[in-house]
Amino acid sequence: MPAVQSRLDSHQRGIAKSAQILQKAREDARASRNYQSAPTRAKIRNDFREKNNGLTAHDWQVDIGEALHLGLDCTLIASTGAGKTLPFVMPLFVESEKMIIIISPLNALEEDQAARFRKMGLSAVAVNGDTWSNEVHKEIQEFKHRVIITSPDMCLKHDKFRQLLSTAAFAQRIAAFVIDEAHCISQWGDSFRAEYAELGTLRAFVPLKVPFLIASATLPPGVLADVRKSVHMNAETSYNVNLGTDRPNIAWFVHHMKGAKTDLEALEPFLIPPNISEDELMELLQTMVFFDDINLAMEALKHIRERLPRHLRGQIAIYHSRRSRRSKRIIMEKFRRGEIKILLTTEAAGMGCDIPHVEQVIQFLVPGSLSIWMQRAGRAGRNFSITARAILLVQPSVFHKVKPKKDAPPPKEDDAVTFQKAVEEGLRQWIETEECRREVVDEYFNNGTLRNGQSSPLFPAYHP
Repeated sequence: MPAVQSRLDSHQRGIAKSAQILQKAREDARASRNYQSAPTRAKIRNDFREKNNGLTAHDWQVDIGEALHLGLDCTLIASTGAGKTLPFVMPLFVESEKMIIIISPLNALEEDQAARFRKMGLSAVAVNGDTWSNEVHKEIQEFKHRVIITSPDMCLKHDKFRQLLSTAAFAQRIAAFVIDEAHCISQWGDSFRAEYAELGTLRAFVPLKVPFLIASATLPPGVLADVRKSVHMNAETSYNVNLGTDRPNIAWFVHHMKGAKTDLEALEPFLIPPNISEDELMELLQTMVFFDDINLAMEALKHIRERLPRHLRGQIAIYHSRRSRRSKRIIMEKFRRGEIKILLTTEAAGMGCDIPHVEQVIQFLVPGSLSIWMQRAGRAGRNFSITARAILLVQPSVFHKVKPKKDAPPPKEDDAVTFQKAVEEGLRQWIETEECRREVVDEYFNNGTLRNGQSSPLFPAYHP
């Protein structure tokens, strides 16, 4: 308990420090340009309510919006489904001539966010390799879009778009850069999305007063420090909101598999209702099943389809990067409407997938880290009124110890145990613990989560 209390005390100090940073920015703005905080926050709240069908903004969302408006760099850590995306555009409610640039890792996520902002009445466009054209470029150049959701590659490698971003007249109209799914800077920065590690370069494109917001559901302390360093963000002067990663409406399960890739039968109890007949009408659970291998996902699709009654086989589909843009859009829309009940997918449908009625998420074989598992599991229960579950199917090699060689010296008492399957230490603790798994997550992510009926000072409606 002392360690838990120390973590909670640290969070309280962080909250107080951020409040001081924001207050100082208000006072400096009042002295330099007669800035008034109360009417500014009121306008942000009112515009937010009007654009979101009467939805009331959380205080922490307004805090982020105001901090960006005042030119403060910000970090935002909140669990999947908490509403991280909405503050991205709040500065636009009080800066009528400005625009927001959002950096996102996946084309599907960019287009989904653009559609969401358009529903709010904001002109928004996704700019990536699939959507870029001379016509889109001209629209952006003429300031016809206030929200531009794009990729690291477009910002840093696409000559024409990069040149536009760094043009003085254009840069002066940028209210803020938002780096969504910011954990990708550390998680992908060395390989899959190398450009993510170079996003700090964008600082050179714009005036010094243009703030950066980094947002993610999964930023453990070491990763957060890495990300801040990458984008040249000073933790001592930036505004920070950390709501933690806890998802109270998700129940967590670990299922031990009999085999590894060949054990597709491990999926059956969670996807196929028992004793189901060929003509029985029934609802399948709305489910996402994650794989790290496309070919394995395709094998699983065949396996499950063969075991479902014919009239239910159309309710299962597969989504991955090799599919065409059109087929991915159709599949995701059918899944959103509930016509597809079981979606087998890779990371391509992971981050930012905002479908509220997903009842369960299954991970087939252990992923690369606890962060990845939390991201994927967080696709479940985004409607907080439903109780969802997240199931990790763990292969036997995770638990099998490597036997020492015959001529090896006897192991010492403090020697680390070697397993056949290497698993990130945080994830192994989560899998093997006999205590509450939420406590493992809190320690890993340095959450300030309060339990036992207490509430968070920042997000009382979310943490029970």
